[in-house]
Amino acid sequence: MELRLGGYTAVAAAKRNGLFCCKGCPAGHYLKAPCPKPCGTATCLPCPRGTFLARDNHHETRCTRCQACDEEVSQVALTNCSTVADTHCGCEPGWFPECLVKSCKISSPFRCHPCSDCRALHRHTRVPCSARDTDCGTCLPGFYEYGNSCMPCPTSTLGSCPEPCVTICGWRQMFWVQVLLAGLVVPLLLGAMLTYTYHRCQTCKPTVANEAGTEALTPLQATHLSPRDSTHTLLAPLSSSEKVHTVQLVGNGWTPGSPQTQEVPCPEVAWSWDQRHSRALGPPPPLSPAPPAGSAAATLQPGSQLYDVMDAVPARRWKEFVRTLGLREAEIEAVEVEVGRFRDQQYEMLKRWRQQQPAGLGAVYAALERMGLDGCAEDLRSRLQRGP
Repeated sequence: MELRLGGYTAVAAAKRNGLFCCKGCPAGHYLKAPCPKPCGTATCLPCPRGTFLARDNHHETRCTRCQACDEEVSQVALTNCSTVADTHCGCEPGWFPECLVKSCKISSPFRCHPCSDCRALHRHTRVPCSARDTDCGTCLPGFYEYGNSCMPCPTSTLGSCPEPCVTICGWRQMFWVQVLLAGLVVPLLLGAMLTYTYHRCQTCKPTVANEAGTEALTPLQATHLSPRDSTHTLLAPLSSSEKVHTVQLVGNGWTPGSPQTQEVPCPEVAWSWDQRHSRALGPPPPLSPAPPAGSAAATLQPGSQLYDVMDAVPARRWKEFVRTLGLREAEIEAVEVEVGRFRDQQYEMLKRWRQQQPAGLGAVYAALERMGLDGCAEDLRSRLQRGP
C-alpha cells in the first residue's frame, strides 16, 4: 500500500530526497543543497554573522536572525549571539527583570529596574537582589520605624526618645535629668549651709551674765584692769623644778586685737627637801584656814573675782584647771565653739561652773594646789584679800 503525497508516493519522495539515509546539516549551518543521490551527502554552509541555527541534523535552508536586546528597557546582552545560539538578553548587575505580560515565560518581554539599596534606606538586607528586587528587613541600629521609612534616632536630649533608640539617646535624657536635679539640689544645700553658718555666727557674740542672768560680757575694756593694779597674771606653764610662772598683763588696759603682754614669774614658794619629798609621796599640805562656808567671802562672786581667778591661772593650763574644778568636757567644748576670744571663753567657763555646783573659793584654791600651782593660789588669796 502506498501513500500519495502531493501527487507523489511517499516512497518516491523518500528516494528522491534521501530522507531515510541522507544526513542533515549540523547546528550553525544551513542546507545549501540536498543530497545529490539517495543516501548521499548534503551540502551545508555556516550561518552568516548575525544569524544562527541551534538545531542539529536539520534541513533548514536559511539561518535565523539574532535578536537585539532592547536598550530602552535597560536590557543588556548577557551572552552575545553565535552561530549556534541566539543572544541572551538580561539585566546588568544591580538590576532585576520585571515581566511585561501576565503569563510570564522565559521568552516573554521584560523591563529592567534598579535594585533597591537597603543600606540607603537604613534597613537590613533580608534577600539579595536577583530575579526579584531586594527584600529589605528592619531598620539599622540608630534608626527607628516611622511610617514606611527609617528615621534617625534624635540627638537632642530635650525631645522624646523612641523605644528602639533607648540605648542611643536614653542615657542622654537621664544625664540631663541628673544635671537638672543637681542644679536644683546644690543651691538648696548651699542655702541651708549659709543659713546654718549665719545662725551659728550669731551665737559667736559672747555674753556674760551675772547671778540674775542680766550681766552682759563687755569688750576688753571691761576685763577688770584698774589703773591701780596695771599688771594682772595671765598664763604660764609649770616647770619641772616646780617653779610656778604666770603671764602678767602689762599696761593700763586691754587693746582689742593687739594686747600688750609679757611673761613674768609667779611668786615662788620655798620648799625644803623634806617638804618636796612629802609632796611627791603624800597628800598636799593643809590649806590655810578658809572663810566660813556660806559667807560672802567663801563664795566666788561674779565680776571682779572671776577676772582675778582668770589672771591667776596660766593660760596653757586653763582647761586642766576647769576640768579639776569639775566642769564637764561637753561644756568646755561648747564654750570653745560658741565664744570666739580666749578670755571670753575663760569667763564663760567659770560662769557655767558657778551655775552647775557650789562655787566656793576653797574649791578654786584646792584645784590650784592639786595642779602644783601653790604660788598662784597664794597670789590669788592676796588679791582677793586686797579687794578691788
